[in-house]
Amino acid sequence: MAAAPALPPLPLPPGITSRQVDTAPRGISFHVLEAGRGADRPLILLLHGFPELAFSWRKVMPLLALAGYYVVAPDQRGYGRTTGWDTRDFDNVDLRDFAVLNLVRDMVLLVHALGYKGVDCVVGHDFGAVTAGYCAIARPDFFRRVAFMSHPFVGAPGPRPAPSPGPGEEDAIHRELAALNRKHYKWYYSTQRANADMSRPAQGLHAFLRGYFYLKSASWPRNKPNELEAWTALELAKMPDYYVMPLQATMPEAVAFHVAAAGGEEGPTSVQASHAWLPDSELAVYVDEFSRTGFQGGLNWYRVATSSAPSLNRDLDVFAGKKIECPCLYIGGAKDWGTYQVPGAIGKLANNVSDDFCEVIVDDAGHWPAQEKPQEVVDALTAFIHWQ
Repeated sequence: MAAAPALPPLPLPPGITSRQVDTAPRGISFHVLEAGRGADRPLILLLHGFPELAFSWRKVMPLLALAGYYVVAPDQRGYGRTTGWDTRDFDNVDLRDFAVLNLVRDMVLLVHALGYKGVDCVVGHDFGAVTAGYCAIARPDFFRRVAFMSHPFVGAPGPRPAPSPGPGEEDAIHRELAALNRKHYKWYYSTQRANADMSRPAQGLHAFLRGYFYLKSASWPRNKPNELEAWTALELAKMPDYYVMPLQATMPEAVAFHVAAAGGEEGPTSVQASHAWLPDSELAVYVDEFSRTGFQGGLNWYRVATSSAPSLNRDLDVFAGKKIECPCLYIGGAKDWGTYQVPGAIGKLANNVSDDFCEVIVDDAGHWPAQEKPQEVVDALTAFIHWQ
């Protein structure tokens, strides 16, 4: 069999290098970005969310390396240039490959492959925060601090009765949303159509991803988040369409509508503002990588999260009621709905930490603080690590 063609190098900032780290025969081959590699430097592990890559940490990595850390950001299982995960299609993939504890196992194997026996701080953004949270819960001896960004980790679920959920219970919130002509993005992301919708959007992948990053950032003037009172359809429907979507729309259609509206209501400078923190040359990395891989690898994480299949989530019952035993930081953007998409999530996070907890809200940042305000993120992380 002919070898796969070599991929072009990524346009990395000075101080960041790229390589493959093989964790076989027990794991997969991780594509990692790293900065500050050197003997005896404390390790910071950066875990991206959706639809992102290790490349999303390119702005904070050199700054953390200058502060004295060895910084590693992997393309997580299902993403980018990491290989060895189950790439079969929607109907045939074994979703156990993407179960949460398998993602934790990935990080333990990766850290050992790097030659380390622990992590000074694991940082998870967006869906990466779920991996980071369970890393901290499962191995507090190994992951000595944890920082969540843009997605509060609400802790392990309580034991579920069998069968769970009860008849009709799972679908009630979705029926209520449908009556409001809306649907929740996590369940849309769990459908078979989502990958095709997002991989081949009518506006083109570049325009779709530009719009998606823009609408979830502080550059979109209509991002004015606030606390939701409860997990009800009426409350959830207060969120923008990129979280609670129009019932019949695809994600690219929802994005295209608001980008077009922004060009008229706020003027073209609103959309162009996102170019300051995500120029086309950097957006092209996401376009090229997702053009090559599609989105299904990342979408499989959502399928696991929304599934009621006991085989996918039952192992999490082991951690029911267990608090995070290491110091914990939450970093959110002042204009990010991600902090509030689960009502009461910040309070639940604070209550699920047995050690110190602190929260930093970054002004003029949306859902992508590591890209929108990298210096503020680095300041928060280094202060947190030095605090203990």
